[in-house]
This record gives sequence, structure tokens and C-alpha cells, in this order.
Amino acid sequence: MLDTAVTDSVVAVLAVLGIYATLNYLIVNGRTPVGVLCNYFATRRVSFAERYGPWAVITGSSDGIGKQYAFNLAAKGMNVMLISRTESKLVEIAKEISTKYPVQVKWLAVDFSDGFKLYDKLEVALAGLDIGILVNNVGMAHEHPLEFEKICLRELEHIIQVNMVSTIMMTRIVLPEMKRRDRGLVVNVSSSAGLNHLPFLSMYAATKAFLNSFSRALKEELFFTNVHCQLVIPMFVLTNITAEWEQVWWWAMIATNVEKFTRSAVGTIGRSGVTAGYWAHEIQIALIRLMPGWVFSKVFYCIARPFKKQPDEKPVIKINNNY
Repeated sequence: MLDTAVTDSVVAVLAVLGIYATLNYLIVNGRTPVGVLCNYFATRRVSFAERYGPWAVITGSSDGIGKQYAFNLAAKGMNVMLISRTESKLVEIAKEISTKYPVQVKWLAVDFSDGFKLYDKLEVALAGLDIGILVNNVGMAHEHPLEFEKICLRELEHIIQVNMVSTIMMTRIVLPEMKRRDRGLVVNVSSSAGLNHLPFLSMYAATKAFLNSFSRALKEELFFTNVHCQLVIPMFVLTNITAEWEQVWWWAMIATNVEKFTRSAVGTIGRSGVTAGYWAHEIQIALIRLMPGWVFSKVFYCIARPFKKQPDEKPVIKINNNY
């Protein structure tokens, strides 16, 4: 009799755990198809300028995703402030946007690897602008896959300054005015690299994990205000600075064109607090989440190791980010 009661209790506990695990799986993974339908195919009724404010500030806007954010936001009627390190590119992009769209364009050339000293200059440059959207896009990575202890100290410092400090400080500059006006949006462009542990790209992945955590926390902190934070977690995006990765056949197959990705990512603004930016990336991330983290890390180890630079060798693959 006692054995039967114990067995029934164990079965009941296992049943409850099974129901919980099933519901948790359905809720977590069910967000993907629901998100694809709601975030990527719904119509929009209110303009960005009306909802958030007339100016958009985009860091890392001289190339790739940042440049495309500038064009897409200008196409939606927002004035844009371009911030990046290459002045000649900024002048060219500003001229192109001004010719194509009836908006105001400003630009400022700064090197985010210079550290905290540049933010006084940035704060002065941004003063007086009614900033509705801040896009923290600037970023950099290791030149090539490499063991952590072989990364030079200067490169470590630059990765921290560009990938982490820039987002913290730019957000700190614009957030008080956004909260005072009771409207605004901070968009933090991170990477799917921050979702898992990536051997030979350990520092880069760690900075993106920081962005993911910081953005999610800030999003909740702003919950009861009309200021919002959106976290964008792209998978692979084809840009001129990642062209060398195209020699890896599987990467070229699943990577997304930068124009297509950014147009889609801008379309998720106001619809999703956390997004992959593109419907195919949502599906890819959902599939990755089905894999245990330790398995993914082992698989990535096998993928990255052949491209790791050996002493006195040129890297087989370089990973550069314009900032």
C-alpha cells in the first residue's frame, strides 16, 4: 500500500515537471513564429518622428549595418546624426542622404577607442538636438580567431571601449533628455555571438553578452516610462567588412544581405523589445537554442580552430569592424 502511494506521488511529481517543461518549451519556442508574424509583417500607423522625436543618432554609421540604419531612418522622415571615425566616409554618406531624402543630416568624426575623454565632445555636439532614437551600433572584433592570452593589451582595451563603453556612455548622454521629454528609444545592436561561448573569440563574445544583459536590464528599468530600449541580436550579416568569411561555404549560405537585414530590423522598431532583426535570423536562433550550450561551443571550436592564426602566420580569416 505504501509502495503504491510512493509510486503515485513520484508519478504525480514527474507529471507536473513534464507539464512545466512542455509549457516552458512551447512558450519560449512559440515566440518565434508569433514574433515573425507580429514583428515583421504588421502594418505601422505612427511615424518614428511623431512617436520618439525628430532626430536619430547612429554610431558606427560609416559602413555596414550602421550606414543602412541611417538611410532607413532618413527614409522614414527622421533627421540623422552620423557618428563614426572616418570623416571622408561620413561626408559622402551625409551628402548622399541629403540628396535622397528631405531631412537634416549632421555628422561627427570620433574614434570610440579613444576612451572616456571623447564623451565631453560628444555631449556638446548632441546638446540641443531633440533625439528620438539612439542606435548604438559601433563595434569591433579581433582581427582573427586567437587564444585569449595572445590578444595584445591595446586590442583588449579597444574592444572594451568600442563594444561596451560606447554603448554605456552614449546611452547615459541621451537618456536624461529622453526621460525628461517622456519619449525616446535606445537601440543596441549586439550579436548572436553573445548568446553562447565562442572559443578563440572569447573577448568579442563576452562584450556582446554584456550588451545583451545591459539592454535587457535597461528595457525592464524603463518599463513604466515612454522611453524604450530595443536589443537587436543579428545572426550572420553580409557586409564589406565580413566578405572574407564568404570562403566558408555554410556561412555564405545562411548570411543575410546587409540592406535586407537592416530594412527588416528598422521595421521591428516599436514592435519588439528583443529581436534578431530579420525573420530568418529568428528561426536560426531558435534552432541554436535547441542545442545544449556546451555542444555549440565544441562545434564552434572545431569550426574556428582551423582559421586561428599561428605564430608568424598571416590569418586565414580576418574579422574587422569599422568604428
